[in-house]
Amino acid sequence: MDCVMLWLTNFYVDTHYNAEASLQQAKDIIDQLVLLNTTLIIISNEIGMGVHAETEIGRKFVELQGWTNQYIASTCNKAFFMVSGIALPLK
Repeated sequence: MDCVMLWLTNFYVDTHYNAEASLQQAKDIIDQLVLLNTTLIIISNEIGMGVHAETEIGRKFVELQGWTNQYIASTCNKAFFMVSGIALPLK
């Protein structure tokens, strides 16, 4: 799945910028994917380490992206943080 941020943006807009509802939709789908018991490669962005968003909607999305990344990582056997093409193992 490439990329979580674009996928999550659709939920965020569809729920009229409701971070909690968007997170729940994302969790529900991730839970369904976990039940498939197959290998998945999920690509996401870490946007919380960059410039802070000027708008409240933007700041809420940054939090939503972080919560979603945390949830996805919690369901995985392996997770990596990529920096400059170098994979840093998280778990």
